[in-house]
Amino acid sequence: MKEKREIQYRTLRWGPCVIHFKVPDKFKQELLAEAEKSTESYGHRLAGHLSKEVKLDSNKYKHDFNDLFAVYNHALGNWINQTKDLRYIVSDLWCNFQRANEFNPPHNHGGLLSFVIYLKVPKDIKEECLKHQETKSSAGPGSIAFFMGDSEKKNSITNNSFFPEEGDIFIFPAWLKHWVYPYRSDAIRVSVSGNIVDSLGLDFMSPDGIQAAIKDIEKQSPKKGKNE
Repeated sequence: MKEKREIQYRTLRWGPCVIHFKVPDKFKQELLAEAEKSTESYGHRLAGHLSKEVKLDSNKYKHDFNDLFAVYNHALGNWINQTKDLRYIVSDLWCNFQRANEFNPPHNHGGLLSFVIYLKVPKDIKEECLKHQETKSSAGPGSIAFFMGDSEKKNSITNNSFFPEEGDIFIFPAWLKHWVYPYRSDAIRVSVSGNIVDSLGLDFMSPDGIQAAIKDIEKQSPKKGKNE
């Protein structure tokens, strides 16, 4: 009889750090209120097949975003087993009003990180997704999906998909391809998305974002003495 022996092994961490959690309700409501008032179209800069995408002012929510990015920084340190003290700046911020049959095709973003926060998720869309999942194993209507590598590779996880709830935030590397599935329900889902850089990153920043970053850096720089 073959002798049994214990074999110790470890699995290697692999792939991007993507995190998912809830934002404070107060922050969610503030974003929604501004989004509903905004009239500045932003669709010409985006990949989405959506009829309404509007620009938001990221400077109003600097402290809120700092708290959210601190969560990602902690998660990233655990993921790569290395502490990183990065200074994140929101370079672009916009709101998506998704309607029936609208979608975001597979795409990625510029900068270091990207995120999406779901402000309003009508129950009709959730019910449509649940009905889909009764007979299908694929991601349902209204889901967000992340993928990397070759989907045909066996014994590996190359994609993840989620049906988001109100207040959900996903933070992920900007280079990670993702897309948003369409739905048929006669309802409007509202989400806020943005890009993040860890320096000025002028190539990826809007004019407003550049000026805000410069002012922020000037405030943190030590003031010169009279004799300097």
